[in-house]
Amino acid sequence: MVIAVTLPLAGYRVLELAHLIAGPVCGMYLADMGADVVKVEQPAVGDAARTIYDPRLAGDSVVFLTVNRNKRSVALDLGTGEGRRVFARLAARADVVVEAYRGGVAERLEIDYARLAPLNPRLVYCSLSAFGPEGPWREKPGLDMLVQAMGGLMAVTGEPDGGPILCGAPVLDTLGAVSAALGVLTALLHRERTGEGQRVDVSLLGGALLAHAARLSVFLVTGQEPGRQGSAHPYLVPFQAFATADGWIYVAVWVERLWKPFCTAIERPELATDPRFAGRDDRLRHRRELVAALAPIFLTRTVQEWLARLERHEVLCAPVNRYADLPTDPQVVASRMLLAEDHPRAGRLTTLDTPIRFSRTPGGIRAHAPALGEHTDVVLSEAGLAPDELARLRETKVIA
Repeated sequence: MVIAVTLPLAGYRVLELAHLIAGPVCGMYLADMGADVVKVEQPAVGDAARTIYDPRLAGDSVVFLTVNRNKRSVALDLGTGEGRRVFARLAARADVVVEAYRGGVAERLEIDYARLAPLNPRLVYCSLSAFGPEGPWREKPGLDMLVQAMGGLMAVTGEPDGGPILCGAPVLDTLGAVSAALGVLTALLHRERTGEGQRVDVSLLGGALLAHAARLSVFLVTGQEPGRQGSAHPYLVPFQAFATADGWIYVAVWVERLWKPFCTAIERPELATDPRFAGRDDRLRHRRELVAALAPIFLTRTVQEWLARLERHEVLCAPVNRYADLPTDPQVVASRMLLAEDHPRAGRLTTLDTPIRFSRTPGGIRAHAPALGEHTDVVLSEAGLAPDELARLRETKVIA
Protein backbone atom coordinates (compact mmCIF):
# COMPACT_ATOMS: atom_id res chain seq x y z
CA MET A 1 0.00 0.00 0.00
CA VAL A 2 1.30 3.47 -0.88
CA ILE A 3 1.37 5.65 2.25
CA ALA A 4 0.72 9.38 1.86
CA VAL A 5 3.53 10.50 4.16
CA THR A 6 2.33 14.10 4.28
CA LEU A 7 -0.88 13.15 6.10
CA PRO A 8 -0.94 13.53 9.90
CA LEU A 9 -1.84 9.89 10.64
CA ALA A 10 0.34 8.30 7.95
CA GLY A 11 1.95 5.11 9.25
CA TYR A 12 -0.67 4.35 11.92
CA ARG A 13 -2.43 0.98 11.55
CA VAL A 14 -6.09 0.77 12.57
CA LEU A 15 -8.32 -2.32 12.71
CA GLU A 16 -12.03 -1.51 12.40
CA LEU A 17 -14.60 -3.94 13.83
CA ALA A 18 -17.79 -2.04 13.08
CA HIS A 19 -20.79 -1.74 10.83
CA LEU A 20 -23.54 0.72 9.88
CA ILE A 21 -22.64 4.34 10.82
CA ALA A 22 -20.94 5.21 14.12
CA GLY A 23 -17.88 2.95 14.08
CA PRO A 24 -17.28 3.26 10.33
CA VAL A 25 -17.47 7.08 10.49
CA CYS A 26 -14.84 7.03 13.25
CA GLY A 27 -12.68 4.87 10.99
CA MET A 28 -13.42 7.22 8.09
CA TYR A 29 -12.05 10.22 10.00
CA LEU A 30 -8.85 8.33 10.83
CA ALA A 31 -8.50 7.05 7.26
CA ASP A 32 -9.12 10.50 5.77
CA MET A 33 -6.18 11.76 7.82
CA GLY A 34 -3.84 9.07 6.49
CA ALA A 35 -4.23 6.09 8.82
CA ASP A 36 -4.19 2.62 7.24
CA VAL A 37 -7.66 1.50 8.31
CA VAL A 38 -8.37 -2.19 7.75
CA LYS A 39 -12.05 -3.06 7.96
CA VAL A 40 -12.50 -6.62 9.27
CA GLU A 41 -15.74 -8.10 7.93
CA GLN A 42 -17.56 -11.43 8.09
CA PRO A 43 -17.02 -13.47 4.89
CA ALA A 44 -20.00 -13.57 2.51
CA VAL A 45 -21.89 -11.08 4.73
CA GLY A 46 -19.79 -7.99 5.38
CA ASP A 47 -20.88 -4.73 6.93
CA ALA A 48 -24.69 -4.57 7.06
CA ALA A 49 -24.45 -1.05 5.63
CA ARG A 50 -23.47 -2.60 2.30
CA THR A 51 -27.05 -3.77 1.72
CA ILE A 52 -29.39 -2.33 4.37
CA TYR A 53 -29.59 1.14 2.80
CA ASP A 54 -30.88 2.19 -0.62
CA PRO A 55 -29.90 3.00 -3.28
CA ARG A 56 -27.19 0.47 -4.08
CA LEU A 57 -24.57 0.94 -6.75
CA ALA A 58 -22.81 -2.19 -8.01
CA GLY A 59 -23.99 -4.10 -4.94
CA ASP A 60 -23.03 -1.64 -2.20
CA SER A 61 -25.16 1.14 -0.76
CA VAL A 62 -24.23 4.77 -1.30
CA VAL A 63 -24.05 5.11 2.50
CA PHE A 64 -21.42 2.36 2.69
CA LEU A 65 -19.44 3.88 -0.18
CA THR A 66 -19.40 7.25 1.59
CA VAL A 67 -18.30 6.24 5.10
CA ASN A 68 -15.82 3.52 4.11
CA ARG A 69 -13.59 5.36 1.64
CA ASN A 70 -9.82 5.18 2.14
CA LYS A 71 -10.09 1.79 3.89
CA ARG A 72 -8.99 -1.75 3.09
CA SER A 73 -11.27 -4.75 3.63
CA VAL A 74 -10.34 -8.14 5.06
CA ALA A 75 -12.97 -10.90 5.10
CA LEU A 76 -12.20 -12.91 8.25
CA ASP A 77 -14.46 -15.23 10.24
CA LEU A 78 -13.96 -14.24 13.88
CA GLY A 79 -16.38 -16.97 14.94
CA THR A 80 -13.65 -19.55 14.38
CA GLY A 81 -10.58 -20.18 16.48
CA GLU A 82 -8.32 -19.77 13.46
CA GLY A 83 -10.01 -16.51 12.54
CA ARG A 84 -9.40 -15.16 16.03
CA ARG A 85 -5.76 -16.25 15.91
CA VAL A 86 -5.32 -14.41 12.62
CA PHE A 87 -6.94 -11.32 14.12
CA ALA A 88 -4.59 -11.52 17.10
CA ARG A 89 -1.66 -11.43 14.67
CA LEU A 90 -3.10 -8.32 13.06
CA ALA A 91 -3.70 -6.70 16.46
CA ALA A 92 -0.16 -7.48 17.60
CA ARG A 93 1.18 -5.08 14.95
CA ALA A 94 -1.67 -2.53 15.01
CA ASP A 95 -1.74 0.86 16.68
CA VAL A 96 -5.51 1.06 17.15
CA VAL A 97 -8.57 -1.18 17.28
CA VAL A 98 -11.97 0.49 16.83
CA GLU A 99 -14.65 -1.95 18.01
CA ALA A 100 -18.36 -1.09 17.81
CA TYR A 101 -19.99 -4.41 18.63
CA ARG A 102 -22.84 -4.91 21.05
CA GLY A 103 -21.61 -5.07 24.65
CA GLY A 104 -20.12 -8.45 25.54
CA VAL A 105 -19.58 -9.63 21.94
CA ALA A 106 -15.86 -8.79 21.79
CA GLU A 107 -15.34 -10.61 25.09
CA ARG A 108 -17.16 -13.72 23.84
CA LEU A 109 -15.09 -13.65 20.65
CA GLU A 110 -11.95 -13.26 22.77
CA ILE A 111 -10.83 -10.16 20.88
CA ASP A 112 -11.39 -7.66 23.69
CA TYR A 113 -8.76 -5.33 25.14
CA ALA A 114 -7.97 -7.63 28.08
CA ARG A 115 -6.89 -10.39 25.67
CA LEU A 116 -5.14 -8.22 23.10
CA ALA A 117 -3.20 -5.88 25.41
CA PRO A 118 -0.72 -8.57 26.55
CA LEU A 119 0.11 -9.19 22.87
CA ASN A 120 0.57 -5.47 22.20
CA PRO A 121 0.93 -3.23 25.28
CA ARG A 122 1.04 -0.14 23.02
CA LEU A 123 -2.39 -0.91 21.55
CA VAL A 124 -5.12 1.75 21.79
CA TYR A 125 -8.44 -0.12 21.91
CA CYS A 126 -11.55 2.04 21.44
CA SER A 127 -14.90 0.45 22.25
CA LEU A 128 -17.84 2.42 20.84
CA SER A 129 -21.17 1.14 22.17
CA ALA A 130 -24.74 2.34 22.50
CA PHE A 131 -24.99 2.35 26.29
CA GLY A 132 -21.47 2.02 27.70
CA PRO A 133 -19.56 -0.80 29.46
CA GLU A 134 -21.47 -0.65 32.76
CA GLY A 135 -25.09 -0.73 33.84
CA PRO A 136 -28.14 -2.90 33.15
CA TRP A 137 -28.21 -1.99 29.43
CA ARG A 138 -24.49 -2.62 28.77
CA GLU A 139 -25.11 -5.74 26.65
CA LYS A 140 -28.28 -4.60 24.92
CA PRO A 141 -28.18 -3.85 21.19
CA GLY A 142 -28.69 -0.19 20.47
CA LEU A 143 -29.18 2.17 17.56
CA ASP A 144 -29.02 5.95 17.24
CA MET A 145 -32.81 6.25 17.36
CA LEU A 146 -33.14 4.19 20.55
CA VAL A 147 -30.50 6.31 22.26
CA GLN A 148 -32.20 9.52 21.10
CA ALA A 149 -35.24 8.22 22.98
CA MET A 150 -33.43 6.99 26.09
CA GLY A 151 -31.08 9.98 26.28
CA GLY A 152 -33.90 12.52 26.41
CA LEU A 153 -33.39 14.12 22.98
CA MET A 154 -36.73 13.00 21.57
CA ALA A 155 -38.54 14.34 24.63
CA VAL A 156 -37.42 17.89 23.81
CA THR A 157 -37.80 17.61 20.02
CA GLY A 158 -41.07 18.35 18.24
CA GLU A 159 -43.97 20.76 18.43
CA PRO A 160 -45.29 21.83 21.87
CA ASP A 161 -48.64 20.10 21.38
CA GLY A 162 -47.22 17.03 19.62
CA GLY A 163 -45.41 13.87 20.56
CA PRO A 164 -41.68 13.16 20.69
CA ILE A 165 -39.92 13.53 17.33
CA LEU A 166 -36.84 11.78 16.00
CA CYS A 167 -34.08 14.05 14.73
CA GLY A 168 -33.93 13.99 10.94
CA ALA A 169 -30.34 12.68 10.87
CA PRO A 170 -28.43 10.09 12.96
CA VAL A 171 -26.74 12.80 15.00
CA LEU A 172 -25.74 10.51 17.86
CA ASP A 173 -23.97 8.10 15.51
CA THR A 174 -21.99 11.03 14.14
CA LEU A 175 -21.29 12.52 17.57
CA GLY A 176 -20.22 9.09 18.82
CA ALA A 177 -17.90 8.71 15.84
CA VAL A 178 -16.27 12.10 16.44
CA SER A 179 -15.93 11.38 20.18
CA ALA A 180 -14.35 8.00 19.44
CA ALA A 181 -11.89 9.53 16.97
CA LEU A 182 -10.99 12.20 19.54
CA GLY A 183 -10.54 9.50 22.18
CA VAL A 184 -8.26 7.52 19.87
CA LEU A 185 -6.11 10.54 19.05
CA THR A 186 -5.86 11.55 22.71
CA ALA A 187 -4.81 8.01 23.67
CA LEU A 188 -2.22 8.00 20.88
CA LEU A 189 -0.82 11.28 22.20
CA HIS A 190 -0.57 9.71 25.67
CA ARG A 191 1.19 6.72 24.12
CA GLU A 192 3.70 8.97 22.38
CA ARG A 193 4.58 10.45 25.77
CA THR A 194 4.56 7.26 27.85
CA GLY A 195 4.72 4.26 25.51
CA GLU A 196 1.50 2.94 27.05
CA GLY A 197 -1.62 1.88 25.21
CA GLN A 198 -5.03 1.88 26.86
CA ARG A 199 -8.73 1.14 26.47
CA VAL A 200 -11.03 4.00 25.42
CA ASP A 201 -14.78 3.73 26.01
CA VAL A 202 -17.30 5.90 24.16
CA SER A 203 -21.08 5.53 24.24
CA LEU A 204 -23.87 7.04 22.18
CA LEU A 205 -25.74 7.58 25.46
CA GLY A 206 -22.93 9.73 26.83
CA GLY A 207 -23.01 11.76 23.63
CA ALA A 208 -26.79 12.16 23.89
CA LEU A 209 -26.53 13.59 27.40
CA LEU A 210 -23.75 15.96 26.36
CA ALA A 211 -25.61 17.01 23.20
CA HIS A 212 -28.23 18.87 25.22
CA ALA A 213 -26.00 19.84 28.12
CA ALA A 214 -27.19 23.47 28.02
CA ARG A 215 -30.81 22.52 28.68
CA LEU A 216 -30.14 19.43 30.77
CA SER A 217 -27.87 21.38 33.13
CA VAL A 218 -30.72 23.85 33.75
CA PHE A 219 -33.07 20.98 34.59
CA LEU A 220 -30.54 19.44 36.98
CA VAL A 221 -30.57 22.71 38.95
CA THR A 222 -34.25 23.72 38.67
CA GLY A 223 -36.05 20.41 38.19
CA GLN A 224 -38.22 22.01 35.49
CA GLU A 225 -38.83 19.97 32.34
CA PRO A 226 -38.10 22.15 29.28
CA GLY A 227 -40.74 20.63 27.02
CA ARG A 228 -40.82 20.81 23.22
CA GLN A 229 -40.50 24.12 21.37
CA GLY A 230 -40.57 23.08 17.71
CA SER A 231 -37.94 25.14 15.91
CA ALA A 232 -37.94 27.83 18.61
CA HIS A 233 -35.24 28.68 21.14
CA PRO A 234 -36.42 27.90 24.69
CA TYR A 235 -35.33 31.23 26.18
CA LEU A 236 -35.21 33.78 23.32
CA VAL A 237 -37.98 35.22 21.11
CA PRO A 238 -38.11 35.64 18.13
CA PHE A 239 -35.66 32.82 17.51
CA GLN A 240 -37.24 30.23 15.21
CA ALA A 241 -38.23 29.25 11.68
CA PHE A 242 -40.93 31.20 9.82
CA ALA A 243 -42.74 30.29 6.61
CA THR A 244 -42.20 32.76 3.77
CA ALA A 245 -43.79 33.21 0.35
CA ASP A 246 -41.60 30.47 -1.15
CA GLY A 247 -40.01 28.49 1.67
CA TRP A 248 -38.75 28.83 5.23
CA ILE A 249 -36.27 31.10 6.94
CA TYR A 250 -34.67 30.83 10.36
CA VAL A 251 -34.42 34.09 12.32
CA ALA A 252 -32.37 34.60 15.47
CA VAL A 253 -32.78 37.78 17.54
CA TRP A 254 -30.21 36.45 19.95
CA VAL A 255 -29.16 39.66 21.75
CA GLU A 256 -31.33 42.52 22.98
CA ARG A 257 -29.71 45.15 20.78
CA LEU A 258 -31.10 43.40 17.67
CA TRP A 259 -34.76 43.70 18.68
CA LYS A 260 -35.29 47.23 17.34
CA PRO A 261 -33.34 46.61 14.10
CA PHE A 262 -35.43 43.48 13.59
CA CYS A 263 -38.66 45.48 13.96
CA THR A 264 -37.32 48.02 11.48
CA ALA A 265 -36.36 45.28 9.00
CA ILE A 266 -39.88 43.83 9.00
CA GLU A 267 -41.40 47.34 8.81
CA ARG A 268 -43.18 47.03 12.14
CA PRO A 269 -41.38 49.61 14.34
CA GLU A 270 -44.37 49.81 16.72
CA LEU A 271 -43.56 46.30 17.99
CA ALA A 272 -40.32 47.63 19.47
CA THR A 273 -42.26 49.91 21.83
CA ASP A 274 -45.10 47.51 22.62
CA PRO A 275 -44.82 46.87 26.40
CA ARG A 276 -45.60 43.18 25.85
CA PHE A 277 -42.40 42.82 23.85
CA ALA A 278 -40.15 45.48 25.40
CA GLY A 279 -37.52 43.12 26.84
CA ARG A 280 -36.37 39.55 26.58
CA ASP A 281 -38.46 38.32 29.50
CA ASP A 282 -41.51 40.19 28.19
CA ARG A 283 -41.21 38.56 24.78
CA LEU A 284 -40.76 35.16 26.39
CA ARG A 285 -43.94 35.60 28.45
CA HIS A 286 -45.87 36.75 25.38
CA ARG A 287 -44.28 34.33 22.90
CA ARG A 288 -47.63 33.21 21.42
CA GLU A 289 -48.85 36.74 20.72
CA LEU A 290 -45.56 37.82 19.16
CA VAL A 291 -45.20 34.76 16.93
CA ALA A 292 -48.83 35.13 15.85
CA ALA A 293 -48.10 38.73 14.84
CA LEU A 294 -44.91 37.84 12.97
CA ALA A 295 -46.10 34.78 11.05
CA PRO A 296 -48.26 36.62 8.46
CA ILE A 297 -45.56 39.26 7.97
CA PHE A 298 -43.01 36.69 6.85
CA LEU A 299 -45.47 35.25 4.34
CA THR A 300 -45.36 38.51 2.35
CA ARG A 301 -41.83 38.07 0.94
CA THR A 302 -39.56 35.33 -0.37
CA VAL A 303 -36.69 33.78 1.53
CA GLN A 304 -34.09 35.72 -0.46
CA GLU A 305 -35.93 39.00 0.05
CA TRP A 306 -36.06 38.43 3.80
CA LEU A 307 -32.41 37.42 3.93
CA ALA A 308 -31.43 40.67 2.23
CA ARG A 309 -33.60 42.85 4.49
CA LEU A 310 -32.60 41.18 7.75
CA GLU A 311 -28.90 41.10 6.91
CA ARG A 312 -28.94 44.84 6.17
CA HIS A 313 -29.97 45.31 9.80
CA GLU A 314 -27.44 42.73 11.09
CA VAL A 315 -30.16 40.31 12.22
CA LEU A 316 -28.95 36.71 12.14
CA CYS A 317 -30.86 34.56 9.68
CA ALA A 318 -30.45 31.59 7.35
CA PRO A 319 -32.48 29.76 4.72
CA VAL A 320 -34.02 26.46 5.80
CA ASN A 321 -32.51 24.44 2.97
CA ARG A 322 -33.87 21.20 1.60
CA TYR A 323 -31.37 18.59 0.42
CA ALA A 324 -32.15 19.71 -3.14
CA ASP A 325 -30.96 23.23 -2.25
CA LEU A 326 -27.58 22.18 -0.89
CA PRO A 327 -25.61 21.49 -4.10
CA THR A 328 -26.29 25.02 -5.38
CA ASP A 329 -26.18 26.96 -2.10
CA PRO A 330 -23.22 29.36 -2.50
CA GLN A 331 -21.90 28.71 1.00
CA VAL A 332 -22.17 24.93 0.66
CA VAL A 333 -20.38 25.17 -2.68
CA ALA A 334 -17.66 27.30 -1.08
CA SER A 335 -17.20 24.71 1.68
CA ARG A 336 -16.04 22.18 -0.94
CA MET A 337 -17.75 19.44 1.04
CA LEU A 338 -19.54 17.93 -1.97
CA LEU A 339 -17.09 16.09 -4.21
CA ALA A 340 -17.39 14.12 -7.42
CA GLU A 341 -15.72 10.71 -7.16
CA ASP A 342 -15.02 8.12 -9.85
CA HIS A 343 -15.60 4.75 -8.20
CA PRO A 344 -14.32 1.68 -10.09
CA ARG A 345 -17.53 -0.30 -9.47
CA ALA A 346 -20.21 2.32 -8.79
CA GLY A 347 -19.14 4.82 -11.43
CA ARG A 348 -19.23 8.59 -10.95
CA LEU A 349 -21.02 9.77 -7.82
CA THR A 350 -21.14 12.82 -5.57
CA THR A 351 -19.92 12.19 -2.06
CA LEU A 352 -18.89 14.14 1.05
CA ASP A 353 -15.37 15.34 1.76
CA THR A 354 -13.84 15.40 5.22
CA PRO A 355 -15.10 18.37 7.31
CA ILE A 356 -11.70 18.93 8.95
CA ARG A 357 -9.21 21.08 7.03
CA PHE A 358 -5.49 21.35 7.72
CA SER A 359 -3.34 24.06 6.16
CA ARG A 360 -0.22 21.86 5.96
CA THR A 361 -1.52 18.28 5.97
CA PRO A 362 -4.90 18.21 4.23
CA GLY A 363 -6.74 14.90 4.28
CA GLY A 364 -9.37 13.75 1.84
CA ILE A 365 -10.45 10.92 -0.41
CA ARG A 366 -7.53 8.89 -1.77
CA ALA A 367 -9.13 5.50 -2.34
CA HIS A 368 -12.58 4.10 -3.02
CA ALA A 369 -14.60 2.12 -0.49
CA PRO A 370 -13.44 -1.50 -0.80
CA ALA A 371 -15.26 -4.56 -2.03
CA LEU A 372 -15.79 -7.22 0.63
CA GLY A 373 -12.44 -8.94 1.18
CA GLU A 374 -10.74 -6.88 -1.54
CA HIS A 375 -7.49 -6.68 0.42
CA THR A 376 -7.55 -9.94 2.42
CA ASP A 377 -4.46 -11.50 0.85
CA VAL A 378 -2.43 -8.29 0.81
CA VAL A 379 -3.13 -7.37 4.44
CA LEU A 380 -2.57 -10.89 5.78
CA SER A 381 0.62 -11.22 3.76
CA GLU A 382 1.85 -8.01 5.38
CA ALA A 383 1.18 -9.67 8.74
CA GLY A 384 3.45 -12.57 7.78
CA LEU A 385 1.02 -15.23 6.57
CA ALA A 386 2.52 -17.37 3.80
CA PRO A 387 0.69 -18.13 0.53
CA ASP A 388 0.07 -21.77 1.47
CA GLU A 389 -1.42 -20.66 4.80
CA LEU A 390 -3.71 -18.21 3.02
CA ALA A 391 -4.83 -20.97 0.64
CA ARG A 392 -5.63 -23.27 3.56
CA LEU A 393 -7.59 -20.55 5.40
CA ARG A 394 -9.55 -19.79 2.24
CA GLU A 395 -10.32 -23.46 1.67
CA THR A 396 -11.72 -23.75 5.21
CA LYS A 397 -13.68 -20.50 4.69
CA VAL A 398 -11.90 -18.68 7.51
CA ILE A 399 -11.01 -15.95 5.02
CA ALA A 400 -12.48 -14.84 1.72
